[in-house]
Amino acid sequence: MSATVLKITDGESLRKAAALAAGYLLGGKLVVFPTETVYGIGCNALDPSAVERLYYAKKRPFDKPLLLHLHSVKQAMEYSVLDARSKALLERFTPGPLSVIVRKKETVPSIVTSGGDTVGLRFPDEPFFLAMAREAGIPIAATSANLSGFTSAKDGNAAAELKDVADLIIDHGTCAFSLESTLLSLAGQRPKLLREGAISKEKLLEVLSVCD
Repeated sequence: MSATVLKITDGESLRKAAALAAGYLLGGKLVVFPTETVYGIGCNALDPSAVERLYYAKKRPFDKPLLLHLHSVKQAMEYSVLDARSKALLERFTPGPLSVIVRKKETVPSIVTSGGDTVGLRFPDEPFFLAMAREAGIPIAATSANLSGFTSAKDGNAAAELKDVADLIIDHGTCAFSLESTLLSLAGQRPKLLREGAISKEKLLEVLSVCD
């Protein structure tokens, strides 16, 4: 199997690619897509069979949860429990390069969260991703577009290394940040920074201090 590769060159090609990618996702397929940080590979999070295939394609251990990639905070409320802290951070920094871990709702299949009661949320600020996610209307379980343990893809050429395991690859050039998203856990009593990325710890603290 070799993935279909589409290169976005203008608004019209973006719209057509987004509609096609949404169809692939709804059909249980694996799609490689750009974000503002690095490229991702994802599937319909509500389809456990597709999620299982994603783990195998990435050679990712099943005890490493996936992130839900979403197009809005409103959509996130269908799948997670958002408190005042998480809402404040998401309103300030999303869509954008921030991932937060919060309590999940039963609407999220356990395979996505490795059986845990929390889920990571991500809201990429990238035109193609937002168009695809809105068109599909489902949460997208995803992780970086590389084989587990290898360097994350920062452009469409690098993402093409997954052509033998993905069904569709969208090439939208080089990612704006080319740096992983900041990862913050809000599942405990106190926030815990798990990975500092495109959004600094200082910027997060500015918002969190208002919520204390």
